[in-house]
Amino acid sequence: MSETATITRSSTGSPLQDVAGLEPAQKPLTSATFEAQARKLELLHEVARELVAILDRDELIERVAQLTKQLIDYQLFSVLLWNEDSKRLESILSVRWGGCKSKKFSVGAGEGVLGAVMELERPVRVDDVRLDPRYVNCGDDDVRSELAIPLMIKDRLIGVLDLESYRESAFSEENERLLSTLASSIAIALDNAALYERVREDERQMAADLRTAREMQRFLLPRTTPWFPGLQTAVAYCPARHLGGDLYDFLSYGEGRTAIAVGDVAGKGTSAALYGSLAIGLLRGYMADNRCDPSCVLTYLNEELCQMQAEKRFLALAFAVYDHRSRTLAVANAGLPYPFLIRNGQIEEIEASGVPVGAMAASEYSHLEIALQPGDVVVFTTDGLDEGLAPDGEAFGTERVLKTLLELESSPTRDIADGLLAASQLHLGNRSEPSDDRTVVVLKITGD
Repeated sequence: MSETATITRSSTGSPLQDVAGLEPAQKPLTSATFEAQARKLELLHEVARELVAILDRDELIERVAQLTKQLIDYQLFSVLLWNEDSKRLESILSVRWGGCKSKKFSVGAGEGVLGAVMELERPVRVDDVRLDPRYVNCGDDDVRSELAIPLMIKDRLIGVLDLESYRESAFSEENERLLSTLASSIAIALDNAALYERVREDERQMAADLRTAREMQRFLLPRTTPWFPGLQTAVAYCPARHLGGDLYDFLSYGEGRTAIAVGDVAGKGTSAALYGSLAIGLLRGYMADNRCDPSCVLTYLNEELCQMQAEKRFLALAFAVYDHRSRTLAVANAGLPYPFLIRNGQIEEIEASGVPVGAMAASEYSHLEIALQPGDVVVFTTDGLDEGLAPDGEAFGTERVLKTLLELESSPTRDIADGLLAASQLHLGNRSEPSDDRTVVVLKITGD
C-alpha cells in the first residue's frame, strides 16, 4: 500500500490551500503529489516575496513573466493596466516567450476575453478560443487557449494578467487558482511600483524646479561685485542646499555712498530663499530715499516683515553705508555675527547689535560710525561659517576665522573671501551637506 497524506480544508481555508487543488471535502494525496504541491507552494511564497521588493515597473513585469513561466507553461504573456482617463485597459508589456515583444494594445469593457474580465472582475479561462465568441484575434492565428486573471486591490481593478497558449486546454483549474492567488501579490507590487514612479517623477520635477529657482536666485544676488574708487569688494557664497537662505547686496545710496547688506534667513531651503528674496526687494525699494541712516532702514524692514507674520521666519541682517568722500562706514546690525575690522595686523569686532528683523515688532536699532584708513579691511560673515562642524563635531569657530583673516590681510579682497571660505570647507571635510549656508563679504580701503 502506498503512503498517503490527508489535508483537511476548513470552511475558512486560505487561498494557498486552494492552490493545492483540494475540494472542500477531504482528498487523499500520494506522498509524491503532496511533495510536488509543497514545492509549488514554496515557489509561490518565494515569488510573492520577490515581487514586493521590486519597485521599477518594467523590471517588475519582466520578472513576473519569468516567474509565472516557472509555475505555468504559456506562449504569450501580457499585462494590461487600467487607465482612468481613457477608461480602458492598456498593455504595458505583451511578449511571446522566447520571442520578441508584441505590439501594445488597449481593451475596453466588453471587448474580447479581457473586456469580459474587466466587467466581471473574476478570472476567465477559455479552453478553445475558436469556440468562444468573446475572443478577439490580435494577430496571432496560432493561439488556442487563454487564461486571464483580474489584478485587484481591495475592490479596485488595476489591471489584468493574460496568458495564451498554442495548445487547446493548456490551462487547468489548478492553474487558474494558482495564478489567482499570485495575482494579489502582483497587484500590490504594481501599485507600489506606480507609487514609486510617481514619487520619482515628483522628485525629478522638484529637482528641475530647484535648478530653475537657483538660477533665478543667482540673478537676484549680484553676480559680480561693483568697483568703486578707493574701495575693493568681494563675496564668497556657498549655499547648503540648492537654494540658500543667505543674502548679500551692494546698492547705490545717493551720491558718493554705497550700501552693503549681508543677511541670513532663519532656516534653509526654498522657503528661506523666498523670504530672503523678499527682503532684498524691500531693501532695494528703500534706496530711493537715501536720507535714511542704516538703523532707520532696519526699522522699516522690521516693521514690514513683522506685518507679514511669516511663521518662524526672521532675518539676521547687517546693513552698512560707506561714504567714499569721508571714508566712513555706518554699520547697523540685526543679529548677524559682529563684522571684523582688520588694521595693521590687528583685528577687532565692530560691536553693533540688534534683534533680527521680522522677529519682534517695535524693535529699536542703532548704528556705529567708523572712520576707515587706507589698508583697512572690513569682513562680514554669516554664522554658517564659524558654526560649520567638522566630522568629529568641532565647530570652525571664531579663532580659526581670525587666524585665517590675519594670514590673508594683505591679499586682494577676492583672495580673502575665497580663502576664508576654503579654510571653512577644509575644516568641514567630506560632509555631504554643510549644516548651513556660508557667506563672506569683504571691503578693503585702497586709498585711490
